[in-house]
Amino acid sequence: MTNRELTERFYSDCRDELLAFAGSRLGGDVCLAEDLVQEIFLRLLSDEHRVITPDTLRSLVYTMTNHLIADHYRRLFYQRLYAQRMQADNLKTYNIEPAVYAHDTLACIERRLSRLPQSTAEIYRLHLYGGMKVAEISRHLQQDYKAVEYRLGQARREVRRLLRRSS
Repeated sequence: MTNRELTERFYSDCRDELLAFAGSRLGGDVCLAEDLVQEIFLRLLSDEHRVITPDTLRSLVYTMTNHLIADHYRRLFYQRLYAQRMQADNLKTYNIEPAVYAHDTLACIERRLSRLPQSTAEIYRLHLYGGMKVAEISRHLQQDYKAVEYRLGQARREVRRLLRRSS
């Protein structure tokens, strides 16, 4: 079976499951989840040189989904930061150094988060980038409030350790 046939079959069999997975991590935004799933399968279909097997396709697709979701939240953070800066600075001169420092700090935080369990990192991202409170995250991920609170605390401790070392 060719990569294309394997990908098309997986798409027809698992599209709804993948949409539900992506939608649950994007705050229920169905349109964004559909765009993300479409992007994943377009990338898979356009890359003929990638070796895809029936055993690895599911993991590949879910890994790509997680990465694109993280990219979405990262871009959203910078869009909000830019919008805030533009409102505050309107016609003032703009100093790029704080933005570069913020970018570098955020990159360090993302590297540190990648070392944490995926659920803990996701909770921290939803809190930091999504602006969600513990109760909202708990409902969104359908997890116990105390478990979410504990994982958010773990992630915060890791980020504080990183920031202490870098200052």
